[in-house]
Amino acid sequence: MNNLNEGMIGNFDPLLVQLHDNLNHYKSDKHDTQTQSDLMQTIAELMDAKLSEIEKNMAADVMISLIKQAEQNIRHSLSEKLAPRDDLHPGLLHFLAYDDIDVAEHVLVHSPLLSDMDLQYVIHAKSGDHWQAIAKRNALSEKIISTLVDKQHDLTTVNLLQNEKIEISTLSLEKIIEQAMISPSVAETIAEYKSLPRDLAVNIYWHVSNSIRHKIAKTFDINKHEIDVALQDCVQDFSDTLLQDKNVRPSNLMIEAAEKYHSNDKITDDLLVGTLRRRQGRFFIALFCKKTNLSTAIVWNMMRQIGGQGLAVACRAMNITKENFVSIFLLSRSITRSSQSVTAEELRMAMRYYDGLTHKMAKEILKDSIAN
Repeated sequence: MNNLNEGMIGNFDPLLVQLHDNLNHYKSDKHDTQTQSDLMQTIAELMDAKLSEIEKNMAADVMISLIKQAEQNIRHSLSEKLAPRDDLHPGLLHFLAYDDIDVAEHVLVHSPLLSDMDLQYVIHAKSGDHWQAIAKRNALSEKIISTLVDKQHDLTTVNLLQNEKIEISTLSLEKIIEQAMISPSVAETIAEYKSLPRDLAVNIYWHVSNSIRHKIAKTFDINKHEIDVALQDCVQDFSDTLLQDKNVRPSNLMIEAAEKYHSNDKITDDLLVGTLRRRQGRFFIALFCKKTNLSTAIVWNMMRQIGGQGLAVACRAMNITKENFVSIFLLSRSITRSSQSVTAEELRMAMRYYDGLTHKMAKEILKDSIAN
């Protein structure tokens, strides 16, 4: 015990006193560069000193107390200096890992001491910024990769795909493909992933830009038939449970698919009705807009309008049959006004509007609506 006490007096106590003095100077003028430099120098000496286990525990407590009091720039610098060390005290390591991301990032990305269990705890306790940092680590187990992928956080997934030091399993890539269906940034990134399987490349084809498509088609020698099948698969994924004002705008892919159908003269009555039956509300809007030249907002209002006058005009102008008009009228309300059932009187009103129009009259009304 005497030798231990002598060690602490000879090596540790003077450093603590010096750190205390530097910390007081720092508190009195946190913006003085010399004060900050002295403080960082003392910390470095404390970390490099040969300490007993008891002294290491005390030093960790002191460091945590210091970090809590320090300004953001000091905390950031401390994290940067401490992150690569392989002798960091567990208490200090975990404190830094759970701090604000400006402090935690260096540790989460570079610390060799964080175990899978440590990373799992951070992932479950923290949010996107911390997940993104973990995704940049040079070594990640499949378990951690899978946990991060399951978060469906775009920037985290992009970091995983861009991390050339790790290997992502096919199972995780399949999950990422599902995420890419609704995330342009994930779609563009996975399309250039170094180990993307061919079948997943085909699946992602219609979710990326034209330039990336050309690259995928060339790299994987994808033929026109496969591309058309991939488009059909994409269209099947355009389902909406219930449309609401905030999410009625079709995605870029929906708009592009609608343009392709329109250019091939395939926006038919059956396609429009079938789209609504599959509850593909936003895709229906994309198709209807392309067929009529009306805006998203106008078509959306038509789908909700009591009495169906707007839909009656548009459907008559497109030569949609009365039977299909009634289906479109009823189905559009099932995904825009689920809490309000269509009454018999409202249905009769819609049919009277339709019957009261000729194709020529409806085209003129539609033309005026577009012009105005």
